[in-house]
Amino acid sequence: MADNEENKNIDIEAEEPQSEDPKDCRCEDYLAGWKRAQADYANLKRQTDKEKAEFALYANENLLEKLLPAIDQFEMALAYKPELKDLPEEEQKKLANWLNGLEAVKASWESVFKEIGLEKIQTTGAFDPLVHEAVTEEASDEAEDGDVLRCLQAGWRLNGKLLRPARVIVARAKGQEQ
Repeated sequence: MADNEENKNIDIEAEEPQSEDPKDCRCEDYLAGWKRAQADYANLKRQTDKEKAEFALYANENLLEKLLPAIDQFEMALAYKPELKDLPEEEQKKLANWLNGLEAVKASWESVFKEIGLEKIQTTGAFDPLVHEAVTEEASDEAEDGDVLRCLQAGWRLNGKLLRPARVIVARAKGQEQ
């Protein structure tokens, strides 16, 4: 009988799984969960920082879109400077000083534009549908077919993002139908 009892004890010991302490398993689970939470937090922080930087880069977009018509009007006024030579000398000096002041304001605006990343879209060379809006076509001997002839309204980018396309007139080779 002693042999049978020994065999039973051996069998019972063999059947018992060699398991770890349940406290150790819970600790490992908690540690793994904590590590996942740390990684999730780091990812969230990186994403939030990226979104903040992008927001700061384009924060002035709405304001600038509202200011662009005023900038257009200012540039239009400068494009039509009066001739000074037909005026009396005293009036010439006054108007020349006034025009110099306007040019200084324009230079100041351009300095600020450069600082905040606002740039005018180039309106020379070939028509680019990504940054130009063709208002009409005109026949031309002087320009290549598809080149920009004139700019009707300046286009603008803010830090590389298109705010407003340039409105242009595009050249068409003479003899082509419109």
